[in-house]
Amino acid sequence: MSGRGGIARGPGPRSMEALRWLARVDVAGVEALGVALGFSRSVTYSHVARLEEAGLLVRAFAHGGSVVAITASGRRAVGADRAKLRAGATHGMGLRHARAISWVAALLTLRDRDWVSERAMRACDEWTVPVLWAAHRRAHRPSLGIVMRRGGMVAVEVELSHKSPRRFDAIMAGYELSIARGIIGGGLIYVSDRADVLAAVTRAALRSGVPESRFRARALDDVIQEARRGTSPAWPRPVTSERARGLG
Repeated sequence: MSGRGGIARGPGPRSMEALRWLARVDVAGVEALGVALGFSRSVTYSHVARLEEAGLLVRAFAHGGSVVAITASGRRAVGADRAKLRAGATHGMGLRHARAISWVAALLTLRDRDWVSERAMRACDEWTVPVLWAAHRRAHRPSLGIVMRRGGMVAVEVELSHKSPRRFDAIMAGYELSIARGIIGGGLIYVSDRADVLAAVTRAALRSGVPESRFRARALDDVIQEARRGTSPAWPRPVTSERARGLG
């Protein structure tokens, strides 16, 4: 498709690059997508509009800003697997969680980290954490994973809701075992937009014996601000925290 003067209006190479990134996380905040690719605000929305017109993604307006989700046609266009979106990923708490994960993924992308999406982990047993909960052993996977350049893996959990101490303890016990066995030898990072959740998971980590050197808790706002500082000033936002540190 082209407009006046033969200027392409359909998705070009950079649009498809953005779509490939989106295919890894399924759902993302528009700003997080733009930040990850190094686009300005106007360029980001131009790519999103082209991809939307081509039926490769859908856009929605939600509290906290616009979000995009890749469609089945979009997944085919970039040669991704055709598994459906996780139920609830595009509304309510699922949407909040997906947006938060996209910000973590954006920061990891900007820092040139080799990261693994939760979707990719489904086909990789090494990211599975054993959790004994309600008398049943269940498979648990982190929200994202980081593969370190010198070897080793770091699990990243994005947790936006408060769970019971017993449940947090069960999850942490699983991570303690995986860390002790050297499976997730790089450790564990918890990210949340709630201070009480970060405090609760820190206490659970201590109770479960997760080594302090292998555990970190980070505020989601710090992650977002660090990602924003690493890209174009065309996404103007006030910096509210100077406590942000790298994700690994």
